[in-house]
Amino acid sequence: MKYNKNNFLFTAITMVAISAGCFLNSCNKALPDAEPIKRPQLNPGATQTIGDKISSDANFSIYLAAVKRVGMLDKLTNPNNEFTVFATDNAGFALAGIPSAAAIGAMPIASVGAIVQYSIIPGQQYLSGDLSSDFPNVQYPTALKIGDLPGTPLPLEMTTFPSKANGFWINNLPVTGPDNKCINGVIHKTLSVVAPPSKVLSDAIYANANLSFFKAAIARADSGQTGLGSLGYLMAYPVTNMTILAPNDAAFQQLIFGLAYSYLTGLGLDPGTAAAQATALSSSPAVFSNPALYGVIPAATVRGILAYHFLASNKGAGFQPNIRVFSNNFATAPTFYQTLVNSSVAVHPGVMVKPTYTGPMVSGVAFTGMGTFPPGGAPFSGPAANAVSWDNACVNGVYYVIDKVLLPQ
Repeated sequence: MKYNKNNFLFTAITMVAISAGCFLNSCNKALPDAEPIKRPQLNPGATQTIGDKISSDANFSIYLAAVKRVGMLDKLTNPNNEFTVFATDNAGFALAGIPSAAAIGAMPIASVGAIVQYSIIPGQQYLSGDLSSDFPNVQYPTALKIGDLPGTPLPLEMTTFPSKANGFWINNLPVTGPDNKCINGVIHKTLSVVAPPSKVLSDAIYANANLSFFKAAIARADSGQTGLGSLGYLMAYPVTNMTILAPNDAAFQQLIFGLAYSYLTGLGLDPGTAAAQATALSSSPAVFSNPALYGVIPAATVRGILAYHFLASNKGAGFQPNIRVFSNNFATAPTFYQTLVNSSVAVHPGVMVKPTYTGPMVSGVAFTGMGTFPPGGAPFSGPAANAVSWDNACVNGVYYVIDKVLLPQ
């Protein structure tokens, strides 16, 4: 009995050892190669990648030259990548003053790179039907990097703004050939080159010689204001979106003359003397920085007027100047849009806007303010302010130069 028990134990131990040896031996065998998982084809039926398409279509030869110059062709040809591309053809480049591939070769490579990278939304395909028609547009990051998010190491990407109101647009340019589906994404052909902005609003506006009064008015309005409470600070902050209606110098001169003339005649000056003094006061933007006139032109008054020139949205945090509206985003019929005035007078109707089209493009924009000068006229009864220039795109917004100061009451 003892022999049998020992024999049983020996046999059991031997079997465990053999099993363990087999297990260890099997672990040392090479695992079979994993079969790659094939992702579903993005656009069934497509036979070319985006790179193939622009390489084979002679109408895109200038865009192809730009893509090659900055080393992007391999990425656009790789079927495993995914892009939405807003590219113009040779006719569109010619409209932008770039008539040939040779002209691309003569441009600074940084400029070519900015054009190409700004035309590409990486990592996602957006067909025209994927976009909402919400006002004013949608915002997507492009392949164009412009630095780091202030105060962080996070990359800051230039954004672009497709929209579906009044047609299909990218920023303020119509898309003339949407939804060209490729293996690795889609090409939307645009009327012309979608040029990336290079300046923030403060730099662009303050460099405009015809906006010197507006610059001085901003400085006066910001008296005692800091940080996000300062209009000048917001205009220089690179990661916001703003829409500014900037009256030109002639518009401010007209307003200041009228205010000064009314004030001086109210003091008892004869019309001739009052007109002469009002002309002198309105001749220079220094009128806003003259301490002797602070009582006549209080900072709060200037700030209230300027607030009417910043469009605003109300997205749960009160009215904020965080909306970028291109001319084609406005409704075609006269429509009211809210401004920063609504942050203190929520029921204010805002500014009435009416764009005019010639062909596919906006050819003019009219802005009608609530107030009239002299005060006391019927609301919205005065002549509209007309845009002298519009859709001036900046890194942090867009501005319009208008020929009249809008008054909120």
